[in-house]
Amino acid sequence: MAWLALSPPRNLSLASTRSFALAAPVQAGKKSASSSQWIQRQRNDPYVRARASTASSPSSTESPASTAFVSRAAFKLIDLQHAWKGDVKLLRLGMSVVDLGAAPGGWIQAAQHILQGRATVVGVDLLPLQRAIGERDGVRFVQGDFLDPAVQRKLRQAVAEATGKDSVDLVLSDMMGNMTGSTTRDGTISLELCRAALAFALDHLEPIPLPPADPPDAKPPTANALARILPVQLVLKHFASGLTAEFRNELQAQFRVVKWIKPASSRKNSKEGFFVCAGFRGRDVVEAQRREGTASDSGGGRDEEISGGLYF
Repeated sequence: MAWLALSPPRNLSLASTRSFALAAPVQAGKKSASSSQWIQRQRNDPYVRARASTASSPSSTESPASTAFVSRAAFKLIDLQHAWKGDVKLLRLGMSVVDLGAAPGGWIQAAQHILQGRATVVGVDLLPLQRAIGERDGVRFVQGDFLDPAVQRKLRQAVAEATGKDSVDLVLSDMMGNMTGSTTRDGTISLELCRAALAFALDHLEPIPLPPADPPDAKPPTANALARILPVQLVLKHFASGLTAEFRNELQAQFRVVKWIKPASSRKNSKEGFFVCAGFRGRDVVEAQRREGTASDSGGGRDEEISGGLYF
């Protein structure tokens, strides 16, 4: 799981705050009730046990990885790959990927595992990748705060050096700030990071035109029909709140298909889920629609939602 700290407490650096958030809540001497509960939850979590071995995801038929995953979050990307039912897979051989919030490298591992190392991945995070991951072929990494414009410039340069162009096939974001316990505050932090990731994606994704209608006067395809033929170009981790519906509308203005997926590996009591977006319309199309006041050409992905890898 990748974290990005916002507004760290006074006298604490950004990096130290982020590291503290990842540590087990243990205290010297007698364990607190919350510490004991955390330890017990970890012991009973099948994904934690699978992460530390070479086991496959408990919620999928994916073949086991050749090495242990460095984070439990790796299974979430594997589950998202299986949950997306389109003819065009979420992760595709030979693609170029940007991973926002990449440390310690679980999603990079999962992507390389699924794609058998045949992909170009550029990651960014405050913390470094595990050394073995950073040294893999096809992986580049920029260490720094993604919200810093200077870091984004370095990321753009790394993308250009890795791919020979400014665009990428897929932007992944597993970013989240330190949790406060307040649904409103956590939702706001999540939304800020999602919008930052979206802004980056809009500058680095190629628009995907719709295939011509056959016959020409046929009704526009439904979101589910489009989901089968359009490539996924953006995946955003988001913590659901009262702001989620508004943000979904923003995504639907930019992408022809937007679905909300809660992987089986995401804890049931967590508000975490993932927006999976396919078929980038392109800035020119979006601006033209805004000027004309026209509606989008599909249901924007509301035909069905996915939870635990299942449609409902």
